[in-house]
Amino acid sequence: MRHRQISTAFRRATCRPFIGLVAVFALAGAMAGCTFRSPDAASGSQWVGIEGVSAQQARTIARESYLYGAPMVASYQAMYAYSIDKNGAQYKGPLNTINPMGTAAAAAAGLDPAYLYSYAALDLRAEPVVVTVPRVEKQRDASLQVMDLYMHHIGDLGSRGLGGGVFLVAGPSWKGKTPAGITKVIRAETELATLVARTQRFNPADQDNAKRIQSRLKVQPLSAFRNRSAPAAPAKVEWMAPVPRAQMYSSLEFYDELAFLLRFAPAHKSETMLRERMASLGLRPGDAYDTASLNPALRRALQEGMHDGQNDIDKNRAAQGANTDALFGGRETLKNNYLTRATGAQMGLFAFGGMSAAKAPSKAPLKAQTSTR
Repeated sequence: MRHRQISTAFRRATCRPFIGLVAVFALAGAMAGCTFRSPDAASGSQWVGIEGVSAQQARTIARESYLYGAPMVASYQAMYAYSIDKNGAQYKGPLNTINPMGTAAAAAAGLDPAYLYSYAALDLRAEPVVVTVPRVEKQRDASLQVMDLYMHHIGDLGSRGLGGGVFLVAGPSWKGKTPAGITKVIRAETELATLVARTQRFNPADQDNAKRIQSRLKVQPLSAFRNRSAPAAPAKVEWMAPVPRAQMYSSLEFYDELAFLLRFAPAHKSETMLRERMASLGLRPGDAYDTASLNPALRRALQEGMHDGQNDIDKNRAAQGANTDALFGGRETLKNNYLTRATGAQMGLFAFGGMSAAKAPSKAPLKAQTSTR
């Protein structure tokens, strides 16, 4: 596995190769809580190097993991490009600040030119952030949405006639009191989140007015909002450089990125068993997943599971046609339908409930391929 990190931090357990943790105790420990019993293990006919897991079971879990993780990987790709990789061409500004996308960037992303777009990547580990939204006249379309790392829509603030307000976005571990002056608290299941906003411009002559509204959007840490000292900084992270977009839906490094991101996403109570199945393949929060060192049969199962999942996404998107609103929402709306969530995620961060989504190139369903890694 090539090294794809930039440094801000402690190194990600390179002394315990992931299959590392898995080989020492995780494979045995994880499987203790699983009910998989493969008749192929004894004969070796479908042996993938994990006791009790057949090749077909590994492929099924790989598909599940791909659908589950697709929104996380897509969300992080934008987060890394816009707010982490300071030397990158797409960098806009640091975490926990909101920044305009710029017309060139919006055009490159295929977004609606009638809007100005803003973006913020939120790191909620140390403390919440406070989002200040200006009042907007009724005739102007102004939308702002907050998404967790799963790309659940956890805060959709307005569409037309946004009344303005001051909103607190808190991560899963925050237990503080809501300070005075907060209009609403928005809870994220994950420690990383995303905020995207769009502001309508009526015509080219309205550009300056739209920019003034855009400039009044504000994101700041809670401590800054309260004029108090910042809390202790969270543990530094060595942010992983994501796989290039062209390879995001085919490279096995997807699973390494997923394992990296799981550390920022505490398991929801409804997903405990899914996380255990993922762990049975070695996908554990925060540990490296060196697919190049895996059993070749397991690599093949991962590749096939990835292609199965992507085929399902492509078919689902084609079946939706122009009616895409059902692809977006919170956990209570999507009800752990990972295919639906992944399909919506691949429409892009700036798909406001299906509106203003970048047009995706049409693709024929993928055929399962054998990894050459």
